[in-house]
Amino acid sequence: MSEIMKAVILGGKARVAVSDTTDIVNQSIQMHQLSPLAAAALGRTLTAGAYLSSNLKGKKDKYSIVVNGGGPLGKIVVAGEAGCNVRGFVENPYVELPYKNGKLDVGGAVGKNGDITIIKDLGLKEPYVGVSKLISGEIAEDFASYLLKSEGITAAVALGVLTDMRGCRAAGGVIVEAMPDATDEDIIILEDIMTNFSGISSMLAEKSAKQIMDFYFGHLDAEIFPSQKITLQCHCKKKIEGVVRSLGRNEAESIIAESGKIEVRCDFCNTVYTFHQDELDKLFGRAHGNHSKFK
Repeated sequence: MSEIMKAVILGGKARVAVSDTTDIVNQSIQMHQLSPLAAAALGRTLTAGAYLSSNLKGKKDKYSIVVNGGGPLGKIVVAGEAGCNVRGFVENPYVELPYKNGKLDVGGAVGKNGDITIIKDLGLKEPYVGVSKLISGEIAEDFASYLLKSEGITAAVALGVLTDMRGCRAAGGVIVEAMPDATDEDIIILEDIMTNFSGISSMLAEKSAKQIMDFYFGHLDAEIFPSQKITLQCHCKKKIEGVVRSLGRNEAESIIAESGKIEVRCDFCNTVYTFHQDELDKLFGRAHGNHSKFK
């Protein structure tokens, strides 16, 4: 089960989240036929997305993340809503590059000549849009930079995905936020602890999120909350139907006359929706009498 555990530490002067996203990364690998490199990039972004989702308060609150660094991977898009529901895709899921320093070259695949954009729809008149320049394309430090520059949150972020020939062995992350009343001593303590997580994915292959939380943060005057399940969910059916409706009945029937059907694929879950005349009748409603030139 993919999950996120959260805690308040140092007597309320900092917050921490430990995530295990192994299952949803494996689901994404199967869904999109991701290369190990694409899985690493998308998996890290999904973990950041799960963290954003866990912080949403309203039941209808939702967000999206777009990472566009100009690299061969293309855009990474992750979306979700309150309740730790996430989904995502990359434009070029088959990308492979030579290893860099013995590791997957996520930064090279993503690129750093671009931005990370996060949009939050919190039920207000206008959605919140935050944009931050990419630092490295490695996702973790880019997300930390976004939190500081766009939301004024001082945070340290460790994200990782460990892959092998069978898929994802482990994925997840640790995110620590310092509250405004955190002292310099508190910051030093947190920075020292975060040095342990340079190989967070390897650690998650051996330890659970709870074990990591308890061992590294449990002694810091911690109030640890129950874990939340992270799920990979797509709500595309109504959106796809809306796309077809937007064509208008005449245009939709014209496409069916020429091609025999309308096919629309969801980028997030790779589901292909096929519409024939019967489906159009249901979408647009039956007109009186001889409503269709195909009947």
